[in-house]
Amino acid sequence: MFDGLPKFEEIGYDFKKKELLLEALTHRSLSVEKGFSYDNQRLEFLGDAVIQIIITEYLFARYPAHDEGQLTKMRSALNQQSTLANFAKNISLGNFIRLGKGESKAKGNDRNSTLCDAFEALTGAIYLDGGMEMTRNFLVPLIDDLYPSPESLLQIANPKGYLQELTQKNWGCKPEYKIDEVNGPEHQKSFLVSVSVNGEQAGTGTASSRKAAESIAAENALKFLEAAKPQSK
Repeated sequence: MFDGLPKFEEIGYDFKKKELLLEALTHRSLSVEKGFSYDNQRLEFLGDAVIQIIITEYLFARYPAHDEGQLTKMRSALNQQSTLANFAKNISLGNFIRLGKGESKAKGNDRNSTLCDAFEALTGAIYLDGGMEMTRNFLVPLIDDLYPSPESLLQIANPKGYLQELTQKNWGCKPEYKIDEVNGPEHQKSFLVSVSVNGEQAGTGTASSRKAAESIAAENALKFLEAAKPQSK
């Protein structure tokens, strides 16, 4: 068994079947390397469907004044890779993903795609172990913590567009994106992008494509600008 399991269960869910948690945390790279008969891909498939159901129910009940189009945008925002990766980061999931040597050396546990897949697998494991209600109790507080308002959800649905609208309104300029680093082999590149607002860096993002990295940078810039706003008394 995996020594980190007790520490990981501090997320607030105690697995009855520890092997489900172990499977959820096992990346395919380790399974291939060690010859395991399992990895987290099947649980990822299940978790994706469970997350979709919970998010849909949550949005329908939470925002009765929003129409179908707005709810669809918010659901897409909550179910996209960068958002699920943020949920994973919120519970430090990357520290517990079991990777093969190559993936570990490449810091795969920091990659949004790996974090997203592991979070979906973890959700699937909780569903199998404890049922829908326990899974809902795990997921909904994460949504409330990171995205407490409809505005916060609508802005991550299109962070670049939302950031541009904000900067043009407040400073009369557009955000400027710059590639700072490109790392990794041709088939597995990693782009580090920064975005500046009114001449000052406001956010950075790392992803496997320039477009995705720009989107993450814009999302982080929006968080930075929100935190920098003067607080009303």
